Amino acid sequence: MGQASRIGITLQALGGRLGAQWERERRDTLFLMGATALAVLPHAGHLPAWVTIAFFLLFVWRLGLVLSGRALPGAAVGWLAGLACLAGVLAQYQTLLGREPGVAVLVLLLGLKLMEMRARRDLFVVIFLCFFVLLTSFFYAQTPWAAGGALLAVLALVAAMLTMQYGEREAPVGRRLRSAAVLLGQALPLAVLIFVLFPRLQTPLWGQPGEAPGARTGLSDTMRPGAVALLAESEEVAFRVRFDGAAPARALLYWRGPVLGDFDGTLWREFGSTGGAPRPPRIELPATAEPIGYTVTLEPSNQRWLLALDVPVALAPVAGRMPLVTPELLVLAHEPVTAALRYRFESSTTYRLGREEDPAALAASLALPAGYNPRTLALAADWRAAETEPARIVARALEMYRSEPFWYTLRPPLLGRDSVDDFLFGTRAGFCEHFAASFVVLMRAAGIPARVVTGYQGGERQPDDGSWIVRQSDAHAWAEVWIAGEGWTRVDPTGAVAPERIASGERARRDAPGFADAFDGSLSLLHGLSRRLDALSHAWTEWVLSYETSHQKRLLARFGFSFDSWHDLAGLLAAALMLTISAVALFTLHPRTPRDAAEAAYAAFCAKLARRGVARASNETARQLLLRADAALDPAQRAQAQRIVTLYNALRYAAPGEQTVGVRHLRQLVRAFG
Repeated sequence: MGQASRIGITLQALGGRLGAQWERERRDTLFLMGATALAVLPHAGHLPAWVTIAFFLLFVWRLGLVLSGRALPGAAVGWLAGLACLAGVLAQYQTLLGREPGVAVLVLLLGLKLMEMRARRDLFVVIFLCFFVLLTSFFYAQTPWAAGGALLAVLALVAAMLTMQYGEREAPVGRRLRSAAVLLGQALPLAVLIFVLFPRLQTPLWGQPGEAPGARTGLSDTMRPGAVALLAESEEVAFRVRFDGAAPARALLYWRGPVLGDFDGTLWREFGSTGGAPRPPRIELPATAEPIGYTVTLEPSNQRWLLALDVPVALAPVAGRMPLVTPELLVLAHEPVTAALRYRFESSTTYRLGREEDPAALAASLALPAGYNPRTLALAADWRAAETEPARIVARALEMYRSEPFWYTLRPPLLGRDSVDDFLFGTRAGFCEHFAASFVVLMRAAGIPARVVTGYQGGERQPDDGSWIVRQSDAHAWAEVWIAGEGWTRVDPTGAVAPERIASGERARRDAPGFADAFDGSLSLLHGLSRRLDALSHAWTEWVLSYETSHQKRLLARFGFSFDSWHDLAGLLAAALMLTISAVALFTLHPRTPRDAAEAAYAAFCAKLARRGVARASNETARQLLLRADAALDPAQRAQAQRIVTLYNALRYAAPGEQTVGVRHLRQLVRAFG
């Protein structure tokens, strides 16, 4: 038999129609291996490449043994392969403990287990390992697409479990999948109930997400302008915002993050022991200012930063605790954000900040390292000698950026030791970090306290649900200067060079009109699809990933339930599960007489005769009914009825395994009967 013919028989065997030619264990193994591949695929993008390759080499080896019918390798081969896999993981991670090495070991052991499936018990072990592998995939991604892929794999695994319960003549693959889908559907109410009522954990189940390396658009607690020659554009979502009312103008959407003021000549860091006020600065609002309420859904960042519209004036508890506020007005959570987090703040875009600033904080905001950027210091000294008002010096700096040939680019040339000198008097090309850092150095050299503020600017409004999406590509840096009588005032030198970056955003700024015109229809379609997918992802994050203790309490309060501890909630969950299971048992466990498929088709035929005035008597045979209906039917209908009755009587005495095709034909005849 050729290889193509052998593969054809293999595919037919998956449906269980070749019981005499293919032994049961081989069919079960093939079906299970397909489900196993679905369980491991989500890890392919997260595990080291060699781990994925090693697993699928074992997978293909096992598949070849199934197709060829050859014996499995001996125990010695399995032990050697297992030791080699453990040695590889140890060399990769320097440990066998922890999330990443643990997942890698689990995937490799699953591949090794495929090589020793000799009994039905081994098949169940593989299935349980697959379920655990699927669970670990949520360590890396908890998107609706990840959940959909996991659900597909669970469906296949449950169908594989059903496959092992059949006799020598299994049901077709389609029927197995339908049965598995019914089982999952029956479990869905219990899953929803457990999700809603199970006490929420305040900390992640296992570990924290790793940080992605590389220079990309995004937020950081340090800044080194001039050290990056190419800034990659990341379209990952940083957070989503839903305003209580109308959103402010896009140019006012500054989302405050870390404030950098400690500069050593090359690197900017957050303020440390060099200065800083002992308490948050005083915020003064004009009488006409109305706070803007909004809800943020923050994506995991492994940082404590809680992004707030500049400036926050009212905070609410986050994960059950009031957030912290630094002297630089950065809002912090008590723990790193390792899962999607929702919080509600109020902010005002018109304010006066820190008019009575602490002298130590002002001194720290004037510090410059000795021996760096002499040309910049000389320029600032000239301005200081010529101008007596700080506001005039600020205006001269902005006019320099605006009138001289500076330009905004994400591909700036590298800078040397005196990076600010090189930028202001040499390359004059950079992105927001270059402009903000050089501006702050100029201001400090001119005797004006200044600092760099990082965060995000703008966002993209979603017309489908009215929310705003702020992406990593919207990360931005601007400056704040302190002026007597005014306090800390925002100054964005990037807006003087590339005002469209502030008014329209980074994505709109870098769109090429010619390209957009050439592919206008396709781009509109893709953009609309992207918006809808973003809206779906937002709903998933808002209602599933962000569901924590405070949301749980509010939801249960609507139904009149309240709880003070997790013991009360656990009792409510137990009672709800008992009631649900009892109701399902009453509905499903009462005796029901199974109805024969041929009898059901014949009943439909009798119903059609009854509409013609020929009702079936309880003691009447099919032949007797046909004779009595003869006068009510035309010749064509009599011929149809004759075929229906003949086939029905034949099926009544057929063996159960021989009825499938006949019942299908009987149903077709009944449907066609006029």
